[in-house]
Amino acid sequence: MERLRDIFSSPDRFVTGVELVTTRGIIQQENSKKVVALAEDLSKDPAVDWISFTENAGGNPMLSNDHMGRKVAEMGKNVILNITCKDKNRNALESTAWKYASEGFENLLALSGDYPIDGYTGIAKGVFDIDSVGLLKMLNDMNQGLKIKGRKPGSTIELDKTGFFLGCTVSPFKLTEAEQMMQYEKLKIKVRAGADFIIPQLGYDIRKSHELLCFMKENNINLPVVGNIYRLNAGIARMFNRGMFPGCVVSDDLLERINKEKQSEDKGKAFFVDLAAKQVAAFKGMGYKGVYIGGVNKYADFAGIIEKAEDYKDNDWKEFVPELTNPQKNEYYLYCVDKKTNLSDPEKKNELYTGVQRSQYSKHVSLGYRFSRMIHALVFDYKAPFFGLARANYKMMEKKGFGWLRRFMYFNERMSKAAFYNCKECGDCSLPDITYLCPESQCAKNQRNGPCGGSRNDMCEVESKGKYCIWVKAYSRNKYFNGNKKPLLDRRIVIRNNELDSTSGWANCFLLRDHNAYIGEQVRGRKK
Repeated sequence: MERLRDIFSSPDRFVTGVELVTTRGIIQQENSKKVVALAEDLSKDPAVDWISFTENAGGNPMLSNDHMGRKVAEMGKNVILNITCKDKNRNALESTAWKYASEGFENLLALSGDYPIDGYTGIAKGVFDIDSVGLLKMLNDMNQGLKIKGRKPGSTIELDKTGFFLGCTVSPFKLTEAEQMMQYEKLKIKVRAGADFIIPQLGYDIRKSHELLCFMKENNINLPVVGNIYRLNAGIARMFNRGMFPGCVVSDDLLERINKEKQSEDKGKAFFVDLAAKQVAAFKGMGYKGVYIGGVNKYADFAGIIEKAEDYKDNDWKEFVPELTNPQKNEYYLYCVDKKTNLSDPEKKNELYTGVQRSQYSKHVSLGYRFSRMIHALVFDYKAPFFGLARANYKMMEKKGFGWLRRFMYFNERMSKAAFYNCKECGDCSLPDITYLCPESQCAKNQRNGPCGGSRNDMCEVESKGKYCIWVKAYSRNKYFNGNKKPLLDRRIVIRNNELDSTSGWANCFLLRDHNAYIGEQVRGRKK
């Protein structure tokens, strides 16, 4: 069997993958048998380069995806397994990765995952110990030879190298500037974390799909990107339009077309196949490496799309652009439209992005944030005028006999940070990283390296009362004060050190113990 990494690296090959969703319950039950039968049929088709299996899709408990993956691998077909952070902490993720490597699974799609919406006797608690960026870094470190603590103090052991081929996601289909630009910024940090290929989230605006390629080219991201296609039906389209599946977007205009098509004699089936086939042609014409097809419940669904796409192979794919351009109302684009192609013009940026009208970003710039910036500049910045004094005081409090003062300062810290930031006392504070917004208390998925893909219209996917995504607020605050000069994610990857939990974040900052210590060591030297 040809390895998937070799298939992706073949310069003239357009690849095709299929997404299958496992079921809840044992493999012998009727609905599971249908998935097995579909996987068997797809495995026999030479047009299918790989089959991907989701992990607890939609936040529901499902049959472990490696069980189905093993069956497909035994039939000689490449497998991509989704691996997500929502149900496992970093140890469980590492353990799962060793299991996959030992069983020959090397193709992994790293995701933060959908927030749990179901579970035994109630909704399960999301874990999110690390996010998709931290997961990519861990898996990439395993590829390089993971170094762990040895038995002797200060010694390390290097474990055998794995050979994971790592995928990541990004959403080009966000509505607002803040949502979209943070998705693009997070893509860059995912690439630095070790991603090998990209599968975007789901949308039906071909101009946005083209914009992603423009962004990648501008930022020298030379990874294969695979177009995401979902074979719609009227019911699923309606749920996508309502935001019931995080990260999946169907615009009002497209839904209106679909509602008209479902009145036809075949309930719109021919339309849905044709739409998917034209997407295949457009992705191939634009320069995508391949397509990733979901929403197929039987082999005939997949075969119909491939056969129809073959009919279009001699067509100019640009003919399909008007039909495949289905933006949301007032949707943000990073690049201006090319009036000749109706796609993105990589030479012209949106004036909202390049402009300096600070007032449009002031919505989330509160008085409290201004106060936090001032205190940070005076005390907590490693170059701040009072940092050295605070550091000296905290070093003194480490000495014997000053426990009472240490406890007093920690009490004051807890009270003030709880009042201002709803602090959860993680001890490894990311407030300065996210414009003084706490990822532990204000982000349902504890995202420290950029937003998840589930936000909708600037709002968190989990909160039901219209709570803003903290990264939307952070983007606006950062843009207000820094313009485009200092991107929020132009820094090292943050992985929370749980050893610091319930300790003083101030002490860990001044004594260079937290995740930003490397900056302090560079600025102030390595003196303890």
